[in-house]
Amino acid sequence: MNLKQMEAFRAVMLTGSVSQAAKQLFRTQPAVSMMISSLEEEIGFQLFERHKKRLYPTPEADYLYKEIEGIFNRIQDVSQTIQDIQNKQYGFLRIGCMPGPSSFFMPELLADFLEEHPKVQASLQTRTSDLVAEWVASKQYDLGLAEVTQHQSQLAEEDRFTLPCFVAIPADNPLAQHEVLNTELLDDEPMITLHPDHMIFHDLLKQFEASGHRMNVRLQTRFYLPALTFVERGLGVCIMDPISITSYQSYASTGKVVFRRFDPEVFLRIGIFYPDNSPRSMITNAFSEQLRNRLIEIRDNPDAFLGWGL
Repeated sequence: MNLKQMEAFRAVMLTGSVSQAAKQLFRTQPAVSMMISSLEEEIGFQLFERHKKRLYPTPEADYLYKEIEGIFNRIQDVSQTIQDIQNKQYGFLRIGCMPGPSSFFMPELLADFLEEHPKVQASLQTRTSDLVAEWVASKQYDLGLAEVTQHQSQLAEEDRFTLPCFVAIPADNPLAQHEVLNTELLDDEPMITLHPDHMIFHDLLKQFEASGHRMNVRLQTRFYLPALTFVERGLGVCIMDPISITSYQSYASTGKVVFRRFDPEVFLRIGIFYPDNSPRSMITNAFSEQLRNRLIEIRDNPDAFLGWGL
């Protein structure tokens, strides 16, 4: 039994006549009759009886029809699945994310994506940048967002982002009157920083030492968002990345903290990681494009958060 025979049999069952089945299938009546006859010969029993120029299905035909209808329903399901895949509405997306953006930035972005793709399933896991890169390489994630180190030269240029950091200052601090801050203005000013093992801490320390000014570290945190609580309370200033700033501005009230440029610039270098030598799904490509566009928007439009609260 082949698909064309099943299709002809199904059409006759649905329409009640060979002529109507032929019209439905865009075939000639003799061609449909021949397919029904060849099917009956192949299966070894009669499917229809003719009385007064009308076809009547045998009980065996009724049993067979139920099975064949199930097959065609399954074919329709497969066709719908193919269409969903084509429209990026079907799949499973595994994302690894460095800690900072995993609190607000990545969940907000992923929520927007899932609202547009309601049949997509996703997993979002927070790991250190080193683990994100390692787990992506071992294909445990479809993509990852992590800091880029010097030895990770395999990343495409379009997947690398160099984001300038800015100074978070209590709104009532006299330093907020400056549009640009430097190591001289921040000399001995209480600061909240990341821990010394972070690249931004190293870069800041080099800038202060090179200019002959003192970096007065009062508080250290593992991530930037907790640091903003201390800035709000007036305990110090913090030089931080723009992703953390936009995340903070998505939930915080204005009037407590303002953000200013820092010169010389200090950068957060991050990238979008993919498994090596492995095809990417259309879902992965669609989400990574959305992620890439958002990072470009943050990088190229600092005035969006520098003017926050004004």
